[in-house]
Amino acid sequence: MPKQDFLMRMIEQLRGLLPYVLDLTRSGNYAEAHAVIDQAARELVGIGTDGLAKLPDEAILDRLQKDQAAAWEDKCQFLTALLVEEADILMQEGEAEAAYGRYLKSLHLLLYLARAESEPLPTNDLIPDIDRVVEALADFHLPGESCVRLLGYYEQMGDYTAVENLLFDWLENSPPELYGEANPAQAGLEIFERLLQLPDATLEQGGLTREEVQIAIQDLLDLAE
Repeated sequence: MPKQDFLMRMIEQLRGLLPYVLDLTRSGNYAEAHAVIDQAARELVGIGTDGLAKLPDEAILDRLQKDQAAAWEDKCQFLTALLVEEADILMQEGEAEAAYGRYLKSLHLLLYLARAESEPLPTNDLIPDIDRVVEALADFHLPGESCVRLLGYYEQMGDYTAVENLLFDWLENSPPELYGEANPAQAGLEIFERLLQLPDATLEQGGLTREEVQIAIQDLLDLAE
């Protein structure tokens, strides 16, 4: 099936499924809402949402890419819409931990898509974007690996203010046990040293001045000592 045809069909399916799920949620029928989303995920990748939240990113991508009948990028966006919708429901139920797993998995998939696509991801009111998921995760601490991926995305997009905000929030607020193999000070130094090579106009377009970049580098060097 041509990519555009699948994308249109996917959006039409979401237009039918998501309002139905919303109606179920408003009526307090959370169990049925979860069942509908879970079944849609199983039809898409052969596993329910509980399993998806625990499955390594690479395994999910392998499932999405294995079936060549439709573009994996479109299926991936469909999947993120399902996961975010269910995470929203779980938050209403007070199940923050379960919601966190789904939001985080959606973020990883969207960041992978952003790296893989040569053009910006198409926007649609039914499909969550990275900013939407980041906002949903604002009250949670991100693992170090997730911070590194998100920093790379902001750098790629030329949003240097977002790079600085995320980096120093990670350094100042995230528990060290979540760092994993990531080193926030080292990751920040690598990024800001690259930014220092950019023209002043490019830096300012991304929200930083050269002086601010230099100050950030010195702050990171002080932290690394």
